[in-house]
Amino acid sequence: MLYNTIFTATLLAVAMAQGPRACYQGSSGSAAPARDCASFINTFCDDASMGQTPVRIGDSTSRCFNLPGGDRCDFIALNTYTRAVSPDNNSCRTVLNDIAGRCPYGGFGQIADPAYTFTVDRNHGACSRNVQPGS
Repeated sequence: MLYNTIFTATLLAVAMAQGPRACYQGSSGSAAPARDCASFINTFCDDASMGQTPVRIGDSTSRCFNLPGGDRCDFIALNTYTRAVSPDNNSCRTVLNDIAGRCPYGGFGQIADPAYTFTVDRNHGACSRNVQPGS
């Protein structure tokens, strides 16, 4: 009985740690798959979490990475948290890897609410000079 209670409590804690996630709905001609962006996730999350200036509430940090063949991967960490802090590296990696793995066109999500909202979005075209390039 105690084992069942502990097991159930563990499953509940894991489920609660998985915040809301949403996949983008692509159309014919949309850039895909988002899993091609996975190789840039650690770099983006490392850079975003090491920011010496905390990200203000409602503000974001972003990066763009060029893929071979002319497409790009756009990443955003939006501070939807309750105070000005840098994003958590592990939360960033967890959310973005989950989305890149199960959302063909990318998407966004959180570890919990309120928290940072992390986005991965594969798009046609190279990174522009108005977006910080990652590669």
